[in-house]
Amino acid sequence: MQIYSQKYSSNNIEKNGNILSTKLWLRKATLFTVFVTGITACALEPQQPNVVVVPTPQATVTVTATPQVTATVVVTPTPQVTTIVQTEPITDVLVITNANKQTLVNRPVQFTNVNVQSVVGDRTFWVGSSNTQRVFVVLAPKLDAGTAENKVVVKPGQTLDLAGVLKPAPSAKQAQQQWKGLTATEAQGLQNQIIYLEANQIRFKST
Repeated sequence: MQIYSQKYSSNNIEKNGNILSTKLWLRKATLFTVFVTGITACALEPQQPNVVVVPTPQATVTVTATPQVTATVVVTPTPQVTTIVQTEPITDVLVITNANKQTLVNRPVQFTNVNVQSVVGDRTFWVGSSNTQRVFVVLAPKLDAGTAENKVVVKPGQTLDLAGVLKPAPSAKQAQQQWKGLTATEAQGLQNQIIYLEANQIRFKST
């Protein structure tokens, strides 16, 4: 009986030892599997680099446009110089009849003691020394209006003082329309004269 008990105990110890060995082996196997799995996982997992790449900040370049310089140009117009030539008035009929009459337009005239050759109308007459040395005269409207119309009565043979301006003669048709009493012959003769005297002052000297 004692022998059996020892044998039984001995068997139990052996079994227990085997079980313990088995457990230890299983634990080792488990640890090894975990270890291998970890290594495999580490091998498969992409290694993260230890270098941290910091993106280089982009440099911001501010371009300042060159300001346009606006030049203000002040253009001062050249003043026109009006030359007023003080022209001495023509005092002799011969100066008019012997000159290039077109150059005498707008020239002032001041006759003294000039003779009236003929009277054409209320406002028109000829003065001079002869039919070839004469000037056609037209009284300005102010000398043939209102009370002046009755006072200013020109007659052949009178001696007058006249002042006025030389003007270009109109056409024969216009002359007859403007000045009453002017015949066609007189109007045509005026065309040959080219200019006439518009008298704005008149003084009677004698009859």
